[in-house]
Amino acid sequence: MHLAITIIVGFLAIGGALCVLISAVAMLRVDDALSRINVLSPATGLGVPAIVLAAYLNHVNEVGMDWIDLIKAAVAIAGFIIMSSVASNTLGRATYRSGAPIDPDTNPNELAVAHPERLPTSASWQTKKRR
Repeated sequence: MHLAITIIVGFLAIGGALCVLISAVAMLRVDDALSRINVLSPATGLGVPAIVLAAYLNHVNEVGMDWIDLIKAAVAIAGFIIMSSVASNTLGRATYRSGAPIDPDTNPNELAVAHPERLPTSASWQTKKRR
């Protein structure tokens, strides 16, 4: 049983770390602020909770089951998932409202209906992209 839990812990920890690493590399490759916020979501919504679950399972494997630790892990995982989605939405809206340049290929752009003057043109996007 210990070997099975150790393998599961390894998969969860490595999988979570890979989510964080891939999100970090993707942040360097995207062009605008909205896309950078969006690529951060898998790391905070999937990668970090997987790492927390791996740490909890490893703790159970080493020390044994404790209800307090189970509640702590559950609250941490739920917190990461809930805060990830709320923070992404809030940061995305704040970025859009600040007037930061947006990639013209962003589709759908539902906030453009409320603020059509902020729609980027391809010429302005290319100019801002070179800076």
